[in-house]
Amino acid sequence: MQHYWHWSERLADEVKKRTPPYVLTSGVTPSGPVHLGTVCEFLYQEAIYRKLVEKGEKPEFYFIGDVMDALDSVTSELQDYKEELEKHMGKPLFLVPNPKHPDETYADLYLNEIKEMVKVFGAHAKVIPVKELYDKGLFDPYAKLYWENIEKVREIIEKTSRRQLPKHWNPVMPICENCKRIDKTQVLEFNPETGDYKYKCNACCHEGKDNLSNHNYKLQWRLHWPTWHAVLGTTIEGGGVDHFTKGGSWDTAKAIHKEILNREPPIGYRFGFLLLGGKKYSKSKGIGMYVKEMIKLLPPQVIAYHLIKYDLEENIDFALTKDNILNITDDYENASKLTKEQATSRALRKKYVAFQLFGKKFKASFREMLLYYTIYRDWDKVSKHVSYDPELTQYIEEWVRRGFVPEDFNFSYSPKKAEGIVREFIEQLNESMGPLEIHNFVYEFAKSKNVQPRDLFQQLYLTLIGKNRGPRLGKLIYAIGVKKVKHDTL
Repeated sequence: MQHYWHWSERLADEVKKRTPPYVLTSGVTPSGPVHLGTVCEFLYQEAIYRKLVEKGEKPEFYFIGDVMDALDSVTSELQDYKEELEKHMGKPLFLVPNPKHPDETYADLYLNEIKEMVKVFGAHAKVIPVKELYDKGLFDPYAKLYWENIEKVREIIEKTSRRQLPKHWNPVMPICENCKRIDKTQVLEFNPETGDYKYKCNACCHEGKDNLSNHNYKLQWRLHWPTWHAVLGTTIEGGGVDHFTKGGSWDTAKAIHKEILNREPPIGYRFGFLLLGGKKYSKSKGIGMYVKEMIKLLPPQVIAYHLIKYDLEENIDFALTKDNILNITDDYENASKLTKEQATSRALRKKYVAFQLFGKKFKASFREMLLYYTIYRDWDKVSKHVSYDPELTQYIEEWVRRGFVPEDFNFSYSPKKAEGIVREFIEQLNESMGPLEIHNFVYEFAKSKNVQPRDLFQQLYLTLIGKNRGPRLGKLIYAIGVKKVKHDTL
């Protein structure tokens, strides 16, 4: 049995068992700012894409913007325009104006952000608004097919979803020509041969008629999803646990592929939720920091690594706070030093592969750069004391600007004259000592004076930075310089 270090390797090999061309697809409704859940939708596929490329393949990757979904809520960042936007509830996103830029649509606002994030994270996805596929007539033959087999389609959906459909259920959701809503329309009559249909709108009471060739419709979700697979020739697509539970839309999609479309379903895989303190990220409700803010605090490579290193179905609780930001960067930097031979445990193997897929070695440590910048507040001075990476300075400056600096590093070097045991300790420091030697010397000196090391640590911090605690003391004194510490405190 083939042993896999990472889920991306296993899924890439599953893809290779299929007949090329290999097509990867994914998609979201662009109803709000990009959050980590959105990123995972293209990042997981990107990991498989890169593994296929490693194996000498040339896959295609399409990311669908489901701009035909109805507007059903106003995002937290657009609450100032709530009254204006509520007039457009129920309309497809591509027909809702962008209140910030009248020449754009609501769909444009967030689809453009998705395109930007795909670029920022270096993904190879081609972002396609699904309306383009409808407008090309690519969904029309399938809509007719579902009409021709409506009883069988209904039976499949009811069986796989474990719920009974309304009597008036129809595969097609028309867009009302009068009020432009798509969420309250109902097909009254249809002709599978000609594509003609009559409908009524339960929102404005309008009754009208249309033809599939005018593309003023969308398929019901449980048909819409397998249809874009058929249109694009999808080989593999993943989805959240909610889609892949018993009775979820993946069960319906597989049955539609087999029983109606007469094609092999794509490879499906499920992934866990992105959580913030146990709650699911939500772009519309504003739960979780938006990615456009996250990438100001961390390089995208660090974020990608942190999302990819977990088991695929594992829920990831990613709370980017000042208390854990250094733990995130430390973990990334440790993974950057791993060799294939060192990755002996399961946890280390996952980190090794995740870094190889998305990581980039930086020239310096976040923690060390932050320490020196906190002391000197001048990158020219920092560069004279330690090697640093100019690419990372923008992030540390942003931490400082936003009050995102971890408490131990939130200090200023403000020495006062040393007294008593602190004075004796500093007098015995030697300029040849390294950070670890200084740190260990605190314990040795405290023991020789019969005092508790924690008390000596506290007094030293109070003398140097006016706080009870701070960054690792040996590194702090070494960064300031033993000579300078002696000059400033004795």
